[in-house]
Amino acid sequence: MDVQNNVKRSLRLLLIPLLILISPQAEPSSAQTPQITSVKATKAQAIISLRLETGKQVFLDKSLSEPRGQACANCHQPEYAFADPRTVSPGAVSESAGTRNAPSLLYAALIPSFAYEDFLTPEGAEVYAHEGGLFWDGRARDLFEQVQQPFMNQREMNLGSESELAHRLRRSSYSQKLKELVGAQDWADDGLVTYHAYLCLVELLRSPVFRPFNSKFDAYRRGDQAILNEQELRGMKVYIEKGKCDDCHPLSATNWDPPLLSDFGFDNLGVPSSGEPDLGLGKHTGNPEEIGKFRSPSLRNVGLTAPYMHNGALKTLIEVVEFYNLRDTPHGRWKTTDFPNTVNRTDLGNLQLSQKEMDDLVAFLHCFTDRHLKTNASHESLNIDPKHAESNHAQSLLFPGWTHRLHRGFRAQKSNDQRSR
Repeated sequence: MDVQNNVKRSLRLLLIPLLILISPQAEPSSAQTPQITSVKATKAQAIISLRLETGKQVFLDKSLSEPRGQACANCHQPEYAFADPRTVSPGAVSESAGTRNAPSLLYAALIPSFAYEDFLTPEGAEVYAHEGGLFWDGRARDLFEQVQQPFMNQREMNLGSESELAHRLRRSSYSQKLKELVGAQDWADDGLVTYHAYLCLVELLRSPVFRPFNSKFDAYRRGDQAILNEQELRGMKVYIEKGKCDDCHPLSATNWDPPLLSDFGFDNLGVPSSGEPDLGLGKHTGNPEEIGKFRSPSLRNVGLTAPYMHNGALKTLIEVVEFYNLRDTPHGRWKTTDFPNTVNRTDLGNLQLSQKEMDDLVAFLHCFTDRHLKTNASHESLNIDPKHAESNHAQSLLFPGWTHRLHRGFRAQKSNDQRSR
């Protein structure tokens, strides 16, 4: 990991100028757009707008579980940055529960697709590592694959099949909106109905509601140097230097600008055991060296998303910092970990931070909280602005994700578009 982190740090410095040029904040100039393109853009924005509104309804719909009563919003609560304050989330079935802590959905649409990346070391050696993907273990290659799984998971929404999901979608209060997207001729096709419902959820999670970038850190990065107090500035120095946080949660832009505060690599941090042993990345790659490794999360809104780690074993931010600092010292007070053979013993465990440095670091971590969440942390924060469709359309080619093109619904949609020309 040391070599890999050094290589990543060098690559970030090289990529920043390029990322600024292709920043997703840049909007295409309408004055330079031909009329025919403008018409297509307007139609595309209308479709996105319809998807956004429908996606919100799907997200809040408690009838899409068995038994009824469980919605996406149950485990991804706005007041906790669309995460879950419980160690694990209860499922739709009484007495059932998930096996991992539900992560925040904010910025989830920007997580890069799961891939096996190669890096060149300064010595010219080639190093391979998995990065990206959704869920803690990266098993969903992108967001389209991720939104499908909770519906059929017996520990979550517990539906028996896509046919059952399609049946319930057809009986929903928003069915006419969804039917408009699917098309009357395909409304009886279960696969196409669910395909478009998944697209609606993806579109919602891509919207500015889920990528606000309005924290104190963002304001500082945009030039408001006075917004951080002395303790937070000291904490930023600890974050970059002695604490080594920047190695895996870079403050500089990498795959997205503004930065997402993660390199989305996988690591075994030696997290204390809690619940059944979890193989993590190694379970679906089959690589013994990747057992117990989990994807590095974004630290955006980390102050609101306790408890921490894949199993929710650490309850507060100061406990997380103490764990990173003291795990491998005589002061370590945590339970043993499940898979000690793959634990990262290089980048954490004995950072030699003082109590003041740890307190300063925690103060800085709170600067990643999106400020609107402090005043609008409710389901009202899901209100869709008409400008969101324009923003999603303008940045559509920059969002990670491609697996929807493998679905037969994508091919059917292409055929329908061609027939309508």
